[in-house]
This record gives sequence, structure tokens and C-alpha cells, in this order.
Amino acid sequence: MKTGKLKFKTVVLAVALLAMSFPAGIATAENNVDYGDQVVIDSDLDGLTDQAEVQIYGTDPINPDTDGDGILDGAEVVRGTDPQDADDPATALGENIAGNLGDETPWAWYVVRASGFVSFGFLWITIFLGLAIRNPWLKKFIEPAYSFDFHCFTAAAAVFWTLVHGAGLLFDESIGFGIKDVAIPYFSQATIIDTDYLALGIMAFYMMAIMTVTSYLRQHINHWLWRVLHFLNPLAFIFAVMHGYQNGTDMKNVYIAGAYLASSAVLVLVYLSSLVAVIWGKFNKKSA
Repeated sequence: MKTGKLKFKTVVLAVALLAMSFPAGIATAENNVDYGDQVVIDSDLDGLTDQAEVQIYGTDPINPDTDGDGILDGAEVVRGTDPQDADDPATALGENIAGNLGDETPWAWYVVRASGFVSFGFLWITIFLGLAIRNPWLKKFIEPAYSFDFHCFTAAAAVFWTLVHGAGLLFDESIGFGIKDVAIPYFSQATIIDTDYLALGIMAFYMMAIMTVTSYLRQHINHWLWRVLHFLNPLAFIFAVMHGYQNGTDMKNVYIAGAYLASSAVLVLVYLSSLVAVIWGKFNKKSA
């Protein structure tokens, strides 16, 4: 039973350390990492930032277990063992370490990261439906299940989760953002993230909100105005993609970044194919 409990505590610590990639990981106060203009990331998800691994611990920033002893580098740093020495006792952590670690879990940052992905997902669905219903090759598959109400719902969900994404930053003590930082483009003077791309994210949010509100009020506003406002859709998506790719710490993971860009490319292809269909149709009419 005692061995089982020790193993359980090791697993709990490992899971907690996996997401602790912002901004100083679990480095102690006396270990000051010089990040300069670099993005703060944890490529191997071991609980230590890449810069901390190189500058302080001498571990491999792309290998979560440098010495191959079965314990994450971050876990060894917390318990005081050497992450470069496989012979340094790699036993499970004591109760006091696991308990203290739980108090330091950066829940605000988890919320910011997760809500960002959820928001992007709903935004992607919203734009895909809007494009596919007008695409001659996709329309026959999409139209039977298409619903304008559902289209509005996904847009509203994207706005909601974007709001959660921005609001979460207010509770992240590592960044120290205020309301103006997340509400006013180019207001923030933070050095830990790229404020230009932060501004694009803020502007994308306002565009999404405008389009969502006007969609629900479609029956009460001029149709021409509604159509004009919806030309903000592609711009909002471009801004959102640039914001997420440049400021998202998870984008340093090649698989996540690849999926993010590939899904965006799908929408571009759908749009281009629709454009080709329109041009081809007009060409055929002139030829006839």
C-alpha cells in the first residue's frame, strides 16, 4: 500500500508539472532567468522553461527526462535531485512537496490557454459554415444540416470564450494585466508578450462581437448594412490567427502549431474554391 501511494503522488506531481510552462516554471526565486525578448515556453512540457533548462539546470529543453530515470526534469528540481544524474535517487516525492505544488498551480493560465483554443474552434466552425453554405461543392453536404440559428450560436460561443480568454489574463499574477491592457488595443506596455499581436486579438474580439450582435438583430437592421458588417469576418479570423500563433505559448509545439495552421488553411481553400466557382460561372455566362 505504501508503494502504491508513493507512485500515485509521483503521477500527481508529473501531471501538475506538465502544464507549468509560464513564465518562470518552477524555478526558485534565487534562480533568475534572463528571457530577454524570447518567448517563454516549455517545449518538452517537463515543468521547466526552455531558457531555465539551458541557463540554470543544464538539462535538455526538448527532452522531458534528460537523465532517463523515469522522473520529469521539473519533478527532480522540485524534490532536489539532479535531473542530469540517473543515479541520483529517483524515488517518489513526499506529501509536503505534492501539497505545496498544488497551491502553486497556475489555474488562471490554464483557463487562458484552454479558452483560447475553444474560442478558436467555435470561430472556425462559424466561418466554415458561412463559407461552405455558399460553396457549390460543399453546399450539397452542408445545406441539409445548416441552420442560421446554429450559425449564430457558434458565433456567440466564440465571443463568450474569447471573453473568458481575455478575462483570464486579469487573474494571472505572472503578467500583471489590468482591464485596459486587455480591452484597449496597443494600451499594454508589457514586455513578456508581443503587444502588437495582443492588439490584433483585442480587435478581433470586437469584430466578432459586432458580427454576432448584428446577426441576432438581422431582422431589425438594414440587410445591406448587415452584409457590409459581415465582411469583417475574414479580417477578424486573420487577426485571431496571427494573435494566437504569435502569442500562444502552445504554438511552440510543432504538432499544435501545425494543426492550428492547417485548420486555418482549410478555410482559405474553401474561400478560394468559392471564388473560383463564381469567376468560372461568370466566364461561362459571357462565353454563352
